[in-house]
Amino acid sequence: MTEFGHKKALTESALIVAMVTFFIIGTLYIPMLYMALIILPVPFILLSTRHGTRYTVISLIVTSFLIGFLAGPIYSIFIFMLSSPLALSMGYSIKKRNKPYEVIGFGTGISTLSIFALIQLISLISGINIINEIAHMVQEVVKHQGDMLTNLDIGVIELKQAINYFMMIVPAMVIIQSMVGAFINYYLTSVIINRFQLADYYLGEFSEFRLPRNIVLGSFIIFILSVFTSYIEGLKHSALILNITSIFLVVFFLQGISLVAYLLKKSKVPRFIRVSSIILLILISPLMTIIAMLGVTDSIIDIRRIRNKE
Repeated sequence: MTEFGHKKALTESALIVAMVTFFIIGTLYIPMLYMALIILPVPFILLSTRHGTRYTVISLIVTSFLIGFLAGPIYSIFIFMLSSPLALSMGYSIKKRNKPYEVIGFGTGISTLSIFALIQLISLISGINIINEIAHMVQEVVKHQGDMLTNLDIGVIELKQAINYFMMIVPAMVIIQSMVGAFINYYLTSVIINRFQLADYYLGEFSEFRLPRNIVLGSFIIFILSVFTSYIEGLKHSALILNITSIFLVVFFLQGISLVAYLLKKSKVPRFIRVSSIILLILISPLMTIIAMLGVTDSIIDIRRIRNKE
């Protein structure tokens, strides 16, 4: 890298450190900003894509020290462990010009590991099992609010079943959260890079997202293997099947919603209406299964003919 390029990378790194630090400190005073933490890796992904991993690592370390100094070490560790692995893994993968599903898959795996590592770290430091503690707290609430729930025609037994269901799919929820976070960060990064031409290559649009060709066969094999676990003693196969089903439902939903975005774009629907429609479809949960089935169909027959363009 030339001296000019080195100075440019350092300048961008400093700007990102300042911007991210101010934003994170802002979350302490404006709680609504917490929702935007999901896109915190984007600036670092951009930095990694443009200037490589070295500057990104330095920026993340400096940002963490500043946050630790201004907001305390616990908050700094929390932010660092949740954002850094995703930013570094996705930035590296994008720079290698991997396919979107490879970047998102890599980011999902690394992010999932970092979340479980954070949970274990907190458990070791505090001596408390977080998952069990959450379950205990919810059960205590149900126990003390039984009369009120009865007046609302909500049976305590039904609510306990819902709690048990929730606890069973905690692993799937962690993976799904990581997957959705990686998906959002990738396509937000893609929009910024393509719009401002920050790289010498084009990143795919949201409407062009597709899963690997063998995803349907792979998911079917995994599901069948999970069914066979019912013959293994000591293994909760029902929880395993439930988690696998939940994960693949979201996986195919992502392809299905990208297919809908493609069809809306193909129909020349105004951008504002397209975005609003996609958001509504995401929020209307009963449609999730239908959209996931669209994703399965597109994975099998390639409705958009994306594979022919590759």
